[in-house]
This record gives sequence, structure tokens and C-alpha cells, in this order.
Amino acid sequence: MNGLFLVDKPTDMTSFGVVARLRRLTGEKCGHSGTLDPLATGLLPVLVGKGTKLCELLTVGDKGYMGTLKFGICTDTGDITGKVLKEQKSAVTEEQLSALLPAFIGEIKQVPPTYSAIKVDGVPLYRHARAGRRVEIPERTVTIYGIRLRSFDFEKQEAVLEVDCSKGTYIRTLFADLAEAAGTVGTMSALRRTKAGRFSLENAVPLEALMKKLEEGTAEDLIPLPDVLSFLPAYEPPAFFATLLKNGCAVSVAKLKNAPESLCTVYADGQLVGLGERVEKDGETCLKVVTHL
Repeated sequence: MNGLFLVDKPTDMTSFGVVARLRRLTGEKCGHSGTLDPLATGLLPVLVGKGTKLCELLTVGDKGYMGTLKFGICTDTGDITGKVLKEQKSAVTEEQLSALLPAFIGEIKQVPPTYSAIKVDGVPLYRHARAGRRVEIPERTVTIYGIRLRSFDFEKQEAVLEVDCSKGTYIRTLFADLAEAAGTVGTMSALRRTKAGRFSLENAVPLEALMKKLEEGTAEDLIPLPDVLSFLPAYEPPAFFATLLKNGCAVSVAKLKNAPESLCTVYADGQLVGLGERVEKDGETCLKVVTHL
């Protein structure tokens, strides 16, 4: 079984927990492309079998989220599950928040949350935090493509925001920075991922439903690897060269017709061989399968 499951992750479960359940049911190696916090729900792409070789490739895409920002409370984790560090009366208005949003669109600087998987000195920040160690957290640049206010409750001091952003953006940090700009504190009380790269939540299957199907021996929701990689140019050279590429050889592009200049999928006899890429060998530009699938 090789391919991709688009899972609608439930809350109060780690991404690793989802992967472990699917590994047990499929009997295959599994891995996800893009961690979701236990609090978060929504789209979690889980690669199966040979598909796990594509985790890094599929993680680089942009992301989309729907999140709830709760004003007047600050926690150590940046979300509602953490220890409350500060509470204060808040009176942010819908008009005030709407006026602030444009300033957060484009490239912005973020300091990742103390409780995150970013590594400092080879150790995830959350482990430093749990051990009581204070470390300097490096600032990073991320891109916010759009923020839309979907609803606002003045009495509850809650705003539901839709965010389109680059890989590596921390919505917890974005919400805390928005609250600070509004003159108060804030924390993320809910988060749902709606997009990951070219994949959308509308095509995802709830974890429990997917597990039930797998227990019944049905894998109809598995997306085959050729479909997962359909966004890349496909290339099938003549049989002789296809065999060489399949066996790991680098073939001069001068001997190939119309070899793609960028990362591509390589086929032999109509079957996917792997990811092909141009490399330099012995002074020649060659095509080589860099990831066999």
C-alpha cells in the first residue's frame, strides 16, 4: 500500500497518534507532512509505504487555517490548553481588529512559541520549556497572504479568523501579536487547518471513519502516488534509457528528448519509477532518479 491519506484530525490527539493508528491498520510505514498541535483539528496529510519518501516534498507548501482568537488571556503555550500567565479585561471591537489586519499581511517577523518543535542546540523548544531552561529563540520571517475576519463576538471577546500563510507560520504567535497590537493579550482557543499545499480539507476523511474502513479492509480513500505527484511534469524516456534510470544510472540529457528541466516524475512502461532531477556528472548535465518510488 503506497500513497496518501488526507485525514481530518480530531482534537486532543497528536499528529504522531494519528500516524500510529494508521500504521497499525495498514501494516505499512506511515508519516505525516506538517505537524498539527493536539488542540488543532483539520487537514493532516499522511503518507503510506513508499509515499513516506515524499514527506519533505509535500511539507513545503503554503497552509490555510481557521482559528479563534480569545482576547484578555495569555498562556505559556500560546493556546487555551496552557497555564494562564495573565488575564485582563478586554474591550476590543470588531472595527478595531479589522483596522489592524492589513498591517499583518505580507512578510512579517515571528518569534516561535516557547512550546514548539523548533530546535535550539538540537533540542525542541518544548523540551527546554518543560525542563525550565530559558533559551534564546531565533526570530523568523514568514509570509501572511491573507487574513479575513469571519466572525466577532464582543461579549465573549472572541474573533474567528481565516489565515492563508507560508510554511512555518505559527498561528498562536500571530494571534498573540494581533492582541498586543490591539492593546491587550490574547490566546488561540481553537484552530482548524483547511489547506496544506495543493490539498484541501474538503477532500479529507475523518480519522474515525477512515479507521473503520481500514478495519473492514477498504482502502478506497488512499490517493495513489501518481495522483499525489500530478503537479509535477511527467516524463517517460525510450525503454532503454528508462531501464537505465530505473537502475539508478544518470543519463545525459543530450541523449534524451524533451527531458524536463525541473523536478519531474519518471515512468517506465507506464509505471512510476520515482522523482527525476537534473544533475551534473563528469561535466555533463544528466537526468537521474533521485527518489525511487
